[in-house]
Amino acid sequence: MPTFLVRRAVGALLAGLLWLSAFAVLAQETNATWLLRPWQTEDGLPDNSVEGLAQTSDGYLWIGTPSGLARFDGLHFEDYPLTNVVALPNRGIITMLRGGDGRLWMAMDRGAVVCLNGRASRAFTKGLPNYIPNGLAEDAGGGLWISYRSGDVYRVKDDKATLFTAQQGLPEGSDICALTADNQGLVWFAKAGQVGLFRDGAFQTLHRLDPQPMRLAAAHDGGVWVCCGFRLYKCETNGAFQDFGEFHPASSGTAATVMMEDRDGAVWIGTSFSGLYRHDQSGFETVPTTHQGILSLMEDVEGNIWVGTFGGGLDRIRPRAITLEGTESGLPFASVQSICEGADGTLWAATQNGVLVHNVNGRWEPIPVSADWPGDATCVASDSQGTIWIGTRLHHGLYCWRDGHFANWGDPAPLQGKTVHTLLVSKTGDLWIGQESPGAILRLRDGQLQTFPIPTDSRIIRAMVEDAAGSIWAGTSKGNLFRVTKDQMVEVTPRPSKELAPIRCLYATADGTLWIGYAGWGAGCLKDGRYTEFGLEQGLFDKYISHIVADNRGWLWFGANTGIFKVRQQDFRDVADGLASRVRSVHYGRGEGLPSLQGRFGDSPDALRSRDGRLWIPMQTALVVVEPAKLYKKPEPPPTLLTRVTLDDHIIAQYGGIPPVVDLAAGRTKLRLPPDHRHIEIEFAALSFNAPENVQFRYRLKQKGVAEDWVEAGASRKATYERLESGNYVFEMTACDSDGDWNKTGASLALVVDPFYYQTWWFRSTVLAVFTLSIIVIVRYVSFRRLQLRLRALEQQAALQKERTRIAKDIHDDLGANLTQIAYLGELAQLDRGEPDKAAERVGKISTTARQAIKSLDEIVWAVNPRNDTLAHLIDYAGQFAVDYLRVADIRCRLDFPEQIPPRELSTDLRHNLFLVIKEALNNIAKHAAATEVWVRASVTGQALDFRVEDNGRGFAQAPDDALADGLRNMRQRMTDIGGECRVESRPGGGTRVILHLPWPDKN
Repeated sequence: MPTFLVRRAVGALLAGLLWLSAFAVLAQETNATWLLRPWQTEDGLPDNSVEGLAQTSDGYLWIGTPSGLARFDGLHFEDYPLTNVVALPNRGIITMLRGGDGRLWMAMDRGAVVCLNGRASRAFTKGLPNYIPNGLAEDAGGGLWISYRSGDVYRVKDDKATLFTAQQGLPEGSDICALTADNQGLVWFAKAGQVGLFRDGAFQTLHRLDPQPMRLAAAHDGGVWVCCGFRLYKCETNGAFQDFGEFHPASSGTAATVMMEDRDGAVWIGTSFSGLYRHDQSGFETVPTTHQGILSLMEDVEGNIWVGTFGGGLDRIRPRAITLEGTESGLPFASVQSICEGADGTLWAATQNGVLVHNVNGRWEPIPVSADWPGDATCVASDSQGTIWIGTRLHHGLYCWRDGHFANWGDPAPLQGKTVHTLLVSKTGDLWIGQESPGAILRLRDGQLQTFPIPTDSRIIRAMVEDAAGSIWAGTSKGNLFRVTKDQMVEVTPRPSKELAPIRCLYATADGTLWIGYAGWGAGCLKDGRYTEFGLEQGLFDKYISHIVADNRGWLWFGANTGIFKVRQQDFRDVADGLASRVRSVHYGRGEGLPSLQGRFGDSPDALRSRDGRLWIPMQTALVVVEPAKLYKKPEPPPTLLTRVTLDDHIIAQYGGIPPVVDLAAGRTKLRLPPDHRHIEIEFAALSFNAPENVQFRYRLKQKGVAEDWVEAGASRKATYERLESGNYVFEMTACDSDGDWNKTGASLALVVDPFYYQTWWFRSTVLAVFTLSIIVIVRYVSFRRLQLRLRALEQQAALQKERTRIAKDIHDDLGANLTQIAYLGELAQLDRGEPDKAAERVGKISTTARQAIKSLDEIVWAVNPRNDTLAHLIDYAGQFAVDYLRVADIRCRLDFPEQIPPRELSTDLRHNLFLVIKEALNNIAKHAAATEVWVRASVTGQALDFRVEDNGRGFAQAPDDALADGLRNMRQRMTDIGGECRVESRPGGGTRVILHLPWPDKN
């Protein structure tokens, strides 16, 4: 052989030996009676020395260390600072005790005692020595007893510390005094070899022992356990004393440090240098721990034993329910490919390397190769007559073991030299055989071999099983499924031909269900002709299923690529019936101290439930043995609680929180959230320590009594919501333990999201009121505006009508009168044609009257022309009229008008009336004043317009009562109608002054 091949072979051999050696060590650990799970600083433990342990009623595990206090929920450690309770340098915790009313007592390294009781937490230092404490006990009256390493004993009750000495019966000396309280609340002591109790106000010694270090523990049925040196006793209140023997520590200088009794009555004793011991009816045994120095012990409500070590961290100990068997158990090869149980209860197996083994007194023994047995086993099966049937590879054929000897069933030729992969003994005693590339399923009955042909491309028959009705099922590596009923074989493959998945295993349950394990497609369930498939989406832990076996507790166990897990059969039924969407898988791995495992498939029978209830599941690296009875089931599902609420990355509530943070432990908590928050995060926990990684959660949010669907959170312990709309909400969550039992109560939290101001009822009411009022105002305004427009239109119409009436009146009075006079004078001129002088006079009067008519018409046109509705036009027209009119009367006219006339519009009515008043004043001067000169003045201010018409005529002392008086009254009336006033000032011989004052009208 070439040298490099020799080296390669030697290297492979050494590697295999090293692998086998390593796995043998691991198997020894996993085969131990006790399952040890440690936590240390890298897992979040504050300190690897654990001095005190206690579990409070809410389920939290409290850990006291030299670095301080922490609480544990099974996955996470949370520091719990005590600086707000006790001042530094008190920091380290020496021992802990849970009081009868749920209080948590802690003795600190500087002698102080701290009591945690929710918000009423406080420290006791007054009257206590500054010594290192040693132990705590609480009596029936709530008094706390403290022993110190100096040998002193104190009691704290009603905030008063009392020292007990030999005067009260306590043995003298500096020996440490051990204290405990029994199930009646009586305080027991052990000091200087004396054991007794405190009764009637004094210490009473019941027994005297050798003066050795002693420890005490309460017994559940009364009295106490006493460890004196390395000997265990039990002492009753009536003085009865019983010796339970002695254990023998391996290390010198060892002393008992702590002691307790568990719920089964076993006594646990921790020592200073020799680890942990347990005593029950069978005697003493050592229990493995991570460190030989034991500082504290405790049993939780689930039955787990917790051990605090001196430097090794925190250990959880419980009976091991899942073990691994390999070469250390006698197997020639760690991988088993087929296993069965004989009629006499003996287990038989075929290993992957072809060795046939059986289990004798708990160890596997190989069957050596001989002339009767050629070896090379592939699968084994047993019948009710005690025969063990063995399938082999290639040409060896089929063998059987009967009455301690091998026998060949007959001529192997009918097996055609093919490897046997599957054996099945039916209820009728028939032996069914499945081979590699067989072309047929074989049945051995009464020594005769019968064939049931199947397609030649079906590949390997990997699994066979008989259902409750007696039908035989066979599954192939191609994915075909066959059924044989009453000698009739049919193919009943449930998957489409283009989507076949290799079948690795088959299993039948008593309810008539056939279970199919696929490679890559999970598990199939066929019952009463209905097929249901379960994969990762339906909650199955793995989709590569190699083994299926049922325990007697309602669970199906699976061996898969990722190890072993179980699912309730009821969960499968609920999903198949549409009552649930997912099954719940319980995986067993690190929590059970198991290494990474992978299912071993290819031959059948492949998994087994033995008559003692244990499950045997072959894996690639070991044979897994499960004892379901040892998987402790807590009577109630784990308690649930809310641990923290974070709003926009700020903690607003916490379990056991200190103000201003809301304390979620108070119960019936209601949190008020601002309307502009971005997101809220709610964390929760379920305090189970058996398998915390298998605790599952679900939660939902309710609003106005309407609940959303449950959100299946799996192992996640957090719920996050983006900004919630305003309103009242209730957050609910619950959890289930590793067996899938849900807590019916769960935990809840009320949330009130404040609305934005524009979402408040008062704002909406105000807006509604303002809107309604606005509508009313708008309607009233529009109506009023329409009314105003109508009134204005009516006023304009009335003004127009009035103007038309005035124009008609002016035309009738002035122009009409002049035209009438002209007509009359014309007629007279006709009559006076014979008298030329009279006719000429008549014609002259006609001419004058016509000019007056033209002038009146010009005034009428000027008055109605809207282009003249300005102040400037009025002043210019009045001035021009005065000059022209007085020139005819041979009277000198002087005008005094402003150089700059402000632009201002005047209504037709106002302009017309003002002009007529000026005209009337000039007419009176021309007719009655006998004046030679007239002054017409105009002045304009921002408030009014003033006209003055003055003459140098004869004047008068008082207003005449004649036609002139009517003219003055008309002038005043016109000025009053347009909002102005007219004053006349005169004296005899001093002329007359007519003053016209017109205030500007409001623009509105």
